[in-house]
Amino acid sequence: MKPRGQRGFGYVEALVAVVLLAVVLVPALEALGNAARHAPTAAQDDTLWMSAANKLREVTGSRFDDLDAAATAAGGAGNVSSLSDPTGSSPRVLIYLSRYDGDNADGDDNGFTGTDADLIWVRAAVADTPVSLDTLVTR
Repeated sequence: MKPRGQRGFGYVEALVAVVLLAVVLVPALEALGNAARHAPTAAQDDTLWMSAANKLREVTGSRFDDLDAAATAAGGAGNVSSLSDPTGSSPRVLIYLSRYDGDNADGDDNGFTGTDADLIWVRAAVADTPVSLDTLVTR
């Protein structure tokens, strides 16, 4: 039994509540839909990471002198080396090589200046994705 003078929600109040929910929920659901459509699947993501890891393992298993020669030929950390996958490979893994200043002998806190002769930085990056793995190789 209701106490005297107390009533439920009126038609206008219920309508305002429904309109407010619609205004808030429609953009939220649209954003979720866009994210779901454009997000890579877990299987695609795993394939990219495994491709980068396998290529990195292959490259770091090479002789140090071969890596050093490829790093010198590349001309710097920002240049793709000859050890990269050929154009048209899917996914294409790019290899970046550079001698590296592991002990910071020049004091500038930049690993790519004042390089050590026995240390090479290697990056395996899947082209056109944010997937990349870095490591150092020593003689």
